[in-house]
Amino acid sequence: MLRKLLIFALLALALLVAKAPARLVDGLVAHATDGGLRLQQAEGSLWHGRGVLASRDAGGRSLTPWLPLAWDLDTAALGRLALGWTFSSSGSPLGAVEASPGGVSVRRLALHAPADTALASIPHPAARAGWQGDLTVEAPDWHCPPDGRCTGNARLLWRGARSALFPGRQFGDYELRVVARAGDLNFQLATLAGAIQASGQGQAPYGKPPRFDGRIGGDPELLSRLPAIAAGAARPTGQPGQFDLHWPPR
Repeated sequence: MLRKLLIFALLALALLVAKAPARLVDGLVAHATDGGLRLQQAEGSLWHGRGVLASRDAGGRSLTPWLPLAWDLDTAALGRLALGWTFSSSGSPLGAVEASPGGVSVRRLALHAPADTALASIPHPAARAGWQGDLTVEAPDWHCPPDGRCTGNARLLWRGARSALFPGRQFGDYELRVVARAGDLNFQLATLAGAIQASGQGQAPYGKPPRFDGRIGGDPELLSRLPAIAAGAARPTGQPGQFDLHWPPR
């Protein structure tokens, strides 16, 4: 009987969601990203709708649209006593989100974005070096219970990394793997290809600031401005073109 009542309640909630305007999604996105992302040109409803995802710059003065976004209610989630949505962009699947009393789950996330747009909302000076290239975020399974101690695996891929401060020069392709266990994050950086080699690992215990230790090396002329760009996070090792990376800066 309890299961039937829960299913009925979810169906009733789904009917309310179906009538809610799509513009409410903008408020949800803004709240979840502290205003860093917004949804423009919202059409439809929370059940089925579309819009354009936009990033706000670090100064909060402008928005840059970059991702057409569409969503549909996942009716199969009701059988699991949850509410879920599937997301796509220009016909290509982006992933699925499911909410239940046990928390929020993200599955099969595959999100692509230009680096300059994705990094625009980060206030740190290192993010304002005119970074370019293509970013991909993948998360096959990521679950966050109500207490916020998330568990899952994610991968960030940055292909063709380069900076407007170095016209005509390309750094390479890089991968950051993240493992979350009960809110504690461990991440590892590796170079997949390119003249600039970077590697390292870090941790972000739940509720504490992240730490990272690594190394970057390559063309001394190309990396000569790295200490200024990295805002203290890069220190020369004494060898040409070789720097230690530490966050927070030492």
